[in-house]
Amino acid sequence: MVRDDRGVRVLLGIIAILLGLNLLVQVSGLTGPRAAIAAGIPDSGEQLQAIVANTAETSKKLDKLIAPLEGGNLAVKVKELPKTE
Repeated sequence: MVRDDRGVRVLLGIIAILLGLNLLVQVSGLTGPRAAIAAGIPDSGEQLQAIVANTAETSKKLDKLIAPLEGGNLAVKVKELPKTE
């Protein structure tokens, strides 16, 4: 039982260290605007406009898919499977 308890403590210690390192990286700003600039959109306003444009495009595509469903122009054909013995 002592061995299992020690293993759990070691794992919890490793997790605590990793969480601390993650916090330091978040606070230092190493993952800030560089990621957006690397994507080609340096301005957060432009990023939001790109998201809106992509959402509008996706909405148009979904409307094209939904139209046949709502219009009743969709037919489902079921083929009878051969019987197996």
